[in-house]
Amino acid sequence: AKLHLLHIINSCSLHFASATHHSPFPLFVSNPSTVATMVLPHPFMTKSSGAGTTITVRFPSNAAAPDEPPRFATGYWAIRGLGAPLRMMLCAAKCDHTVFLYDVVEDGDGWKSGWWKEKPQLIEKYSQPLMNLPFVADRAERRMVCQTNACMAHIAQEVGFWGSTKEEASQCEELLCEIYDVRNIMFYFAYGGDGSKEVAEKALADAKKHFAKLEAVLKLKQVKGAPTPVHLVGGKVSAPDFHFFEMLDQYSGLCSCYGLPSLLEDYPLSKAFKDGFEKLEENQFYLNSWLHTGLPHNNCMACFASLPGEGVYKHGESAEEAKAWKGKGEITMTAEK
Repeated sequence: AKLHLLHIINSCSLHFASATHHSPFPLFVSNPSTVATMVLPHPFMTKSSGAGTTITVRFPSNAAAPDEPPRFATGYWAIRGLGAPLRMMLCAAKCDHTVFLYDVVEDGDGWKSGWWKEKPQLIEKYSQPLMNLPFVADRAERRMVCQTNACMAHIAQEVGFWGSTKEEASQCEELLCEIYDVRNIMFYFAYGGDGSKEVAEKALADAKKHFAKLEAVLKLKQVKGAPTPVHLVGGKVSAPDFHFFEMLDQYSGLCSCYGLPSLLEDYPLSKAFKDGFEKLEENQFYLNSWLHTGLPHNNCMACFASLPGEGVYKHGESAEEAKAWKGKGEITMTAEK
């Protein structure tokens, strides 16, 4: 059980590039729909033997044939976690994509996962020694991208969510790193803490040091007399927006679960960002989908939000309940026109 938990922790912490092939797309994409509808050469990571659920997400506005595999596939645990910003970003770009969800299920007193069996195979098949969750399979460029911020950057660059200038691209990188610091505090609380209110209060206090910095970023973006910014970079959607939103949402849940003062009361600009960002038209499909509403924030062994909402999974008791989001096989989600 301890060994399996170590595997989970290592996998949650998270560029093999062909020497003869370079991206045909520029750093800043003016028309993301061309990325979403391009015809792919040969099958690349179209199946995953270890995934409990494989979802094909389709947007009717794209011209791609229904039987054509989408350009991008993301792989992550069957939770929101680090997979959520990637999925939300692709949905906001109205980009067809595949979602591989890897289950962790009870195995006696411990845990097992199809991911642990498939991972060595993927390392060899795709010559990617950094293979981990999350990953992004780019079927057009035929390469596997790993490590969280590299995955976010790769998708963002290809769909036009990486700023419009070199300066803005650097800001995207800076913010992703800062937000990941916030995520790590939650990770160590959820997977390494005892679930007590005292430990939750300590985690929140540590996270506020970073939220204060992000509040200051929004203050710099605010124009007198204008509405509160709903974007962190360049006045338009970018990769950091999605991870920032996810962290605000999870920490708000932490405060609610433990009866702590609302995080958002201390950071009014961050509250306005969250409220405004979740109202954007491009985010409605994802936020109303099962990927957002039906998955827990954290995995089964976490002491917080390991059930949808803020509930806690109990080994030996919650397996039946978990069937609501695990082992769903192959399904298709199609956005309305």
